[in-house]
Amino acid sequence: MDLTAGIESFNKSMGVSFFKRKHSFVNFFFIFGISNLVLYVVSVLISSYKSRHDIIKLIYCIATFGFCCQAIMKIYSFIITRQRVVDLYEINHRYYQHMMGQSIAVKRVLCDNASLIYIVIKVTVLVYLLLVITAMSIPGLSSIFLADRILPFGFVMPFIDANTLAGYYANYGIQLIMAIYYWIITVGSDITTIYNLLTAYGQLDVLMTITEELNEQLERNESLDTIQDKIVEIIRQYQHHRTYLKQLVDFLNPYHFVTLISTVPTMVISVLGLVLLDWYPGAAIVFLGSVQIFYICFLGTSLELKTNALTLKIGAIHWDKLSVRDMKFMKMVLMMSQKPKMLMAATLPLNITAFLQIHKFIYSLIMMLENTKG
Repeated sequence: MDLTAGIESFNKSMGVSFFKRKHSFVNFFFIFGISNLVLYVVSVLISSYKSRHDIIKLIYCIATFGFCCQAIMKIYSFIITRQRVVDLYEINHRYYQHMMGQSIAVKRVLCDNASLIYIVIKVTVLVYLLLVITAMSIPGLSSIFLADRILPFGFVMPFIDANTLAGYYANYGIQLIMAIYYWIITVGSDITTIYNLLTAYGQLDVLMTITEELNEQLERNESLDTIQDKIVEIIRQYQHHRTYLKQLVDFLNPYHFVTLISTVPTMVISVLGLVLLDWYPGAAIVFLGSVQIFYICFLGTSLELKTNALTLKIGAIHWDKLSVRDMKFMKMVLMMSQKPKMLMAATLPLNITAFLQIHKFIYSLIMMLENTKG
């Protein structure tokens, strides 16, 4: 409850709620944020049209457009289809309430999982904030020592001349507000995703703990009814995990697909700006995109590894001490664990291998550009 209250409190800064069914979007923060997004799209389109004959300015102008596509997908996923996020929250709430009746070992595993979620969320908020501060401060500091005034991003506001001092400060201030709003909406959606995925991760830890308890009961040759009750609990917990993960993955896969197809081109364009134009804020944008992809792929890999560990744990129980009926039930759980539901972007499994392939492509592009530039 503390975790979800913290996430909900953060989301209030953009005027939304991911955990309450009844919520009004007619509030200042939400309308202000959406207005900024519309202004950003208009500004980029007009600036791109004006820079259409200068490829260097055009690259600089559209370098962040992929993040706009992300923002639109976040608004669709977490606001327009918000009820699906609320459904997941309510499933989690009922799950944790049910877990209060479990053994001390199971509750200890859940506490450890909650601590992990808390740490990862805190680190995510700070890392994203640091990257936004870096991307926004480098151009301002550079402008102090250089003759040219540099804006964080290549686009300018319509009807505001960035060549004048007042126009420069006005554009810089508006871009700063847009960057802060993007940070809020990105952090809000990403920490909600992290919370849901690491909850699924914790469910697998609980299943392994209950499986260990079953194995200990088999070693002690406890009664058949006690063994059957524990097997029924394992099946119930695994059915809950499968249902929850399917609902979560079906929600996240389209969201992650759009994230990848918008983030990778943004990183590529930022690399072009960094290598060809010495546009150093591009490095912060590349790193921000890389961190977003890393979180997705790392969590996907974590689920894969934990599922494999559960399969091994089930396979290592004392099968010879099970009745034929119980053996069939545990065999069914074992077979289901070997066909888990995983994070995907179209047909690409989202894991560390995919993360490395994406960065290998970007690294090859950097080397090609460096050789061409030389």
